[in-house]
Amino acid sequence: MNIVFAGTGAFGVPSLGALVEAGLAPALVISQPDRAKGRSGTATPPPLAAEATRLGLPLFQPEKLNRPEPRARIDEQRPDALVVIAYGQILRPKVLAIPRLGCVNVHGSLLPRHRGASPVQAAVLAGDAETGVTVMLMDEGLDSGPVLLQDRMTLKGNETGGDLHDELARRGAALLVDALRGLDGGMAVSRPQEHDLATTCGLIQKTEARLDWRCSAIELERRVRAYDPWPGAYTTVPVRGREQRVVVEAVGLEMDVNGAPGEVVAASNDRFIVAAGEGALALLRLKPAGKRPMDAAAFLRGYPVEMGAVLDS
Repeated sequence: MNIVFAGTGAFGVPSLGALVEAGLAPALVISQPDRAKGRSGTATPPPLAAEATRLGLPLFQPEKLNRPEPRARIDEQRPDALVVIAYGQILRPKVLAIPRLGCVNVHGSLLPRHRGASPVQAAVLAGDAETGVTVMLMDEGLDSGPVLLQDRMTLKGNETGGDLHDELARRGAALLVDALRGLDGGMAVSRPQEHDLATTCGLIQKTEARLDWRCSAIELERRVRAYDPWPGAYTTVPVRGREQRVVVEAVGLEMDVNGAPGEVVAASNDRFIVAAGEGALALLRLKPAGKRPMDAAAFLRGYPVEMGAVLDS
């Protein structure tokens, strides 16, 4: 098969490697341009572009894929399939029409549930009992094209967004190879999605990771897991008369504990417990701004918190 691969984020990295291992190395890899990162502002390639370079694959990084020049570059390849994974731009009909067999997408949910930009985190936030990965043929809608293959997995209820991202990316890579071989051999069978069952999720904003202590402890615990490692659930803790911003990396549920939302109901030794709208959270691992992560005991030694203080007040 003659394949063109478009991707930016880390979710597509295992799929790119799987194609190379399967003898389906893309003739061209398209990724978004390098962006300034960190305090130094150093131009850094996206994860997918860095992997393409490591594998020695031809790399093209246009600013906008739907413009005439990038479209012509794809058309020159006469691709059988255009694989699109976490690219970060919506493809217009003129691009979708180029490949002979269509555009193939790997999506980190069991479509039609969690269409959109953050399906992995959405499954954790919703407390889903299962999730999975979908390979589909793209159409002009948002993750609404016909499904080729799906792989389901049961959730244990302790997965972080990072854990689930990596597992679904791995599963999606294997599924993609099977789907492409099925398409090439004329054996693939697609089925339309049940659009009435669709749910959507958008791009994650950093402000969404702020812990609202009026929510239930169960909802907050899911938020901590969903936003690990990025953007990191956070709150502010009153220490010596100042508000200290802290990323909360791990928590435990204390459903029999009550108090006003955000109230510190325990702050001694290794017990740092904060009341929520319903129940409470034991803060187990915290990362103050500019510091390394630390357990509750170490945090309380360095940042003494008074009983009855209110977080994010």
